[in-house]
Amino acid sequence: MEKIGTEYFNKFLLYLPKIPMALLIVLVGWFFGKAWNRFYLKISKNSRIDALARKYIGRLVYMAIFAFSIIIALSTLGLNISPFLAGIGAGGLIIGFGVRETVADFAAGIMIFIYRPFKIGDLVKIGGVEGEVIAISPVNIELKAKDSRKVLVPNRSAWGQIIYNSTKDGKNIFALQITVGQETTNLDEILNPVFQQFNVKHRCCLTGILPSGFNYTVYVELPKEMSVEIDQIVKNIWVQLKEKNINATITLQS
Repeated sequence: MEKIGTEYFNKFLLYLPKIPMALLIVLVGWFFGKAWNRFYLKISKNSRIDALARKYIGRLVYMAIFAFSIIIALSTLGLNISPFLAGIGAGGLIIGFGVRETVADFAAGIMIFIYRPFKIGDLVKIGGVEGEVIAISPVNIELKAKDSRKVLVPNRSAWGQIIYNSTKDGKNIFALQITVGQETTNLDEILNPVFQQFNVKHRCCLTGILPSGFNYTVYVELPKEMSVEIDQIVKNIWVQLKEKNINATITLQS
């Protein structure tokens, strides 16, 4: 027992002169990582990169610099870091296999941050889920559904689905499907007063001809703060058509 204690004490004396240098290296790595993070956030502030993406990119680089400084510090102490690195690799492989879905979410999150198919506040439809984007994290997207329920969509599911973004330049775009009889050929003129009343832009397109009449798609641009009024616009359109003795089917497309 005494022999073992003496052996450890001799090792401690061997490493003692190198400990201050190792601590200094770790401290420099920590400081440089923090400084880089602040510098990156500052220079990328006016870039087109999403704010959340900039935050995670800066933090990832900081963690990499700090981890690298720890490895250099261990090497400075004279420790054999090969088993340590091999252990990290093996542990990373095991952990990666166990959390492969989370890793897939993280990788898909990076692609979402880079290509930005949507941003916070956009009205989107991902697969069969529709709602307003209220948060984007490295692993999932949080939506607020029309019934105010919170829906979490994994990033890997979002990136692998067709994404419909109904928001453009701060406005939500709604599509109304209107089917009218053959005698109605001037639908756009009939609907103009309704949209003028709400002071919103719209575009009316003939999208199909049926045996019983015409099928129109009307695209309505509403500022986000007015999006709740789309139901009232649909009601006013129905009243306007009724006043003109026009029978119509109106569907708000999702």
